[in-house]
Amino acid sequence: MERECKNCKEMIYAGKGYCANCGSKWIENRITMKQVARDFSDIYLGLDTKFGRTFIDLFRRPEAVINGYIYGRRVNYMDAIRYLLLAVFMTGIYSYFLKSAHIYEDMMAQQQALYEDLNYSQEQIRFTQEFNDRYVKFLYDFQGFFLMLTIPVLALVARFSFWGKRYYNFTEQLVFFMYTYSHAVLTTTPFSLLLLLIYPEYTIYVGTITLPLMYLYNAYCYKQCFRLSNTELLNKTLLSLVIGFAVIIALTVIGMLTGVLLALLFKT
Repeated sequence: MERECKNCKEMIYAGKGYCANCGSKWIENRITMKQVARDFSDIYLGLDTKFGRTFIDLFRRPEAVINGYIYGRRVNYMDAIRYLLLAVFMTGIYSYFLKSAHIYEDMMAQQQALYEDLNYSQEQIRFTQEFNDRYVKFLYDFQGFFLMLTIPVLALVARFSFWGKRYYNFTEQLVFFMYTYSHAVLTTTPFSLLLLLIYPEYTIYVGTITLPLMYLYNAYCYKQCFRLSNTELLNKTLLSLVIGFAVIIALTVIGMLTGVLLALLFKT
């Protein structure tokens, strides 16, 4: 039976669920909470079969997901921005439970006891506590924000490491890390939450395990996306380490100079 589209008034032919002219979905039944939840997850998060397919294939064949998005084949997988937003959402959940478990306070107490054992002066301990309260706690509270800031830095390092027309440009490197970095967060966060609930005292050591695994996963994805040989992959890995170290030093120096400049401005 032919129907008239409620948005553009074009005809929707029998057996078709979407308008061929404007792409609107034909809705027959009255709206329900179940339908609202389904539409929200589909439109804003993409939590349908695309998410499951994206999550699995980023393990099995990441080149299909990443190169597919970069070169325009975007129907079968969740897009990079939604995948990143989902990772930020998961990071927010982890930060909430981390704060509820008082991991930060326990870590600061252990650090103060260590400084006292090392015979630090009360002035040195007070300065360290003030620094932690101002900056370290800020990092804990805004992990999702810093996750998003990390991606451009990684993309910059990768752009210099993989220079040439054969490889991605800077924007394509951003897409690469939106997928890989987000995938690492989505994969490791459930395990981190489980560890937080069972053995909270070991939570502060999670990064020593996840960061090397994340680096290895990125290397695996580059190997698949660019069809690199083992020798090429090793050379690029070593080069990225050197460039990454140089970028970190440069950003640290810029950050310190900025901090000194701001301190002088506020002082005056």
